This record gives sequence, C-alpha cells and structure tokens, in this order.
Amino acid sequence: MLSRERFINYGIILLLGSALIYFVLIGDESYVEDYNVKIEALEAKVDSLHGINDHLVYKIDTLNQQIVKLDKEIDKQDKKIVTLKYKVNEKVNSVDSFSDDELTRFFTERYRHYEDSIKKADSSSSN
Repeated sequence: MLSRERFINYGIILLLGSALIYFVLIGDESYVEDYNVKIEALEAKVDSLHGINDHLVYKIDTLNQQIVKLDKEIDKQDKKIVTLKYKVNEKVNSVDSFSDDELTRFFTERYRHYEDSIKKADSSSSN
C-alpha cells in the first residue's frame, strides 16, 4: 500500500513538474514578439522626442542670448534717455532766466539751419 501511494505521489510530482516545464520553457511566446514590437515603436518615438527636445533647447538658449543682448541695449537707451532728460531740463531751466534779447539769440542759434523759404536759386535763369 505504501508503494502504491508513493507511486501516485511520484506521478503527481512528475505531472506537475512536466506542466511547469511546459509552461515555462515551451509556452506560447507570441505575446513576447508583440511586446518587443511595441517596445521598439516606443523607443523610436522617444528618440524622435529627444531630437525635438534638443532642437527646442537650442532655440531657447538662442532666444535667451538675444534677450540678454536686448536687455543690455534697453539699459543703454534708458541711460541715454535719463541723460537727455537731464540736459533738456537744464536748458529749459536756463531759458527761463533769459532776457528777451538772450531768448532771440538762443532761438536764432538753435534753429539757424532752418533758412528762409525764399533763397537764391541755383539755376542759371535766376534773377
């Protein structure tokens, strides 16, 4: 009786071992191929996105450099504006204290490049 139980136990162990070996080693691997195809597609997409990302990073760096240059130019222009405002304010303050004769001379000197609208013509038929 003991040998028959032992024989049944060995049979069950052998049957379970065979089933385990079949499923582990010989089992259907079609899903592995599907997963490998999906993995390759995802890797290609990731590589494409890395390329796009690198291009965008380069573009961002270029734009940041341009921003820095423009900020420096704006600072220069702001300083020029402040200086010009100061100079104009000084001139306005000095003009406030001018007498009539000094005002006439100031405006004559300031706007002398605007000559009279009637001037000698350069043509040979001028009078």
